[in-house]
Amino acid sequence: MKKLNLIALCAAGLLAACSGSDDTIDRTTVTLESVTRLEQLPAGAEYQVWLVSGGENISLGRFRNLSNGQQFSALTGQVDNASGIKISIEPGNDPSPEISNTVILSGNFNGNSADLSIEGSLGSFSNASGVFTLWTPADNNTSNNQNGVYFLRPNSGNPQAGLNLPNLPSGWRYEGWAMVKNSSNQDVMLSTGRFNSPNGQDESAAYTTQLNTIPAYPGEDFTNMTILSQIGFNSPPDLRLKQIFVSVEPEPDFDYAKPFVIQPLINPTAGNGLYPETQNLQLNTLSFPRAVVSRQ
Repeated sequence: MKKLNLIALCAAGLLAACSGSDDTIDRTTVTLESVTRLEQLPAGAEYQVWLVSGGENISLGRFRNLSNGQQFSALTGQVDNASGIKISIEPGNDPSPEISNTVILSGNFNGNSADLSIEGSLGSFSNASGVFTLWTPADNNTSNNQNGVYFLRPNSGNPQAGLNLPNLPSGWRYEGWAMVKNSSNQDVMLSTGRFNSPNGQDESAAYTTQLNTIPAYPGEDFTNMTILSQIGFNSPPDLRLKQIFVSVEPEPDFDYAKPFVIQPLINPTAGNGLYPETQNLQLNTLSFPRAVVSRQ
């Protein structure tokens, strides 16, 4: 009798185990159908896909290959109940199972498809605008304004903010740039510094030979030849007819020497006008990454 009961108990347990396994094995595929403008991340960083389901961010896996058609999977119940998808930037050796603050793309499912954009992650840039002036206020030389750039409106000696940009969430910073050629005719990206707000100084004055108080707005005097000579300049760079732009950078940044792909404001070729003349920055939506995700 004891032997029969033991056999019956084992059979019941096996049946329950098999029945329970159906729920855990049943999985649904999520596919990156289309990815545009995402850039290849440097070593030490990866993209990670997250399913937003039941109020939780559920990891679907990481990728570095930017080809379309990549597939991920999750439990069918989680995928069916998912409201959306996120793509974040994560350190390559990060042991944390949690999503980082650096979410680059997000979007909600409409049926079995989701369009991912930066708007849900970084905010809307539809009203973004900006101006800059070529100026070197940190020194007493009034004839070298072509060697610096500040994102401000001079306003007859009472400067005002020159940038209209949305507040970025944690995990992102703005950065100003000038693309110039050094003495060897090589393209060099010169950073004016990273910043959170158009109202206030940026975090760097590395290229500035500072004598006077720097305006409380993002910008840089490119006059410090001790630093500039180390990157191939024989004289301070002339920013006239050069590209001036503002990028959105991940924080932490995995490549400080290179601007990130998101560049919301740009002037492809600055004019010859110097301080107090201002020049406009154009909205550059073509730099914004996008993706389409499907579930099936």
